[in-house]
Amino acid sequence: MAVQFNLLPDVKLEYDRQQHVKRVVYILTFIASAVAIGLFVVSFLAVNVLQKGLLNSANNDINNYSQKLKDIPNLDKILTIQNQLNSLPGLHNQKHYSSRLFTYLPEITPVNVNIGKLNLDTAANTLEFTGTADKVESVNKFVDTLKFTTYTGDQNSQKNVFSNVLLSKIDRDDKGASYTIDCSFDPVLFSGTNEIKLVIPKETTTRSVINAPSTTSPLFNGQTKTQTQQQQGAQ
Repeated sequence: MAVQFNLLPDVKLEYDRQQHVKRVVYILTFIASAVAIGLFVVSFLAVNVLQKGLLNSANNDINNYSQKLKDIPNLDKILTIQNQLNSLPGLHNQKHYSSRLFTYLPEITPVNVNIGKLNLDTAANTLEFTGTADKVESVNKFVDTLKFTTYTGDQNSQKNVFSNVLLSKIDRDDKGASYTIDCSFDPVLFSGTNEIKLVIPKETTTRSVINAPSTTSPLFNGQTKTQTQQQQGAQ
């Protein structure tokens, strides 16, 4: 049986252990420094070489394409026309279909009410009716019809077509009544993107029940107040 004896003192063992740790620390420090230097070199090359090269290439491409565009004759005119063409669909959707008025009027005008003058302002979204009726009650029925006429909006909700309905003038004589009604209307009424169907109060009998709209219809045989006064003066 062999017997071994450790003849190295403890100080020597501690010294050897410290030297080993020192060598490990040096190795790790060298590796970390090498990695840091490598990253620095890569970053330096990326910023000062690669990035500059890409920027110079991009600038050259920009200059080349710019020159090609400048060489195209009448380029400004072409772009102007193209922009105008692109804006046409939006302008088309924004235009007002005022011709629908001849469809709406017979639907909202009571039988005994005639219209002599009509002012439509699509900028302010206002309407002014001026005309005659057989009696004041018929005019009031016209006012109520405007107030309570609706259409089906989003999610099948009922929305008023006219608002701020005001009977601004009313005159009565033994032959009938003359009136002026001012109101605002929902822009969707003449919108190019929507086509609506009016819902008229059921208790109102309108001209759409008895005749179709036309420029010669009795609907447009109403007189303004000035015309009525002139006729009365002649008599």
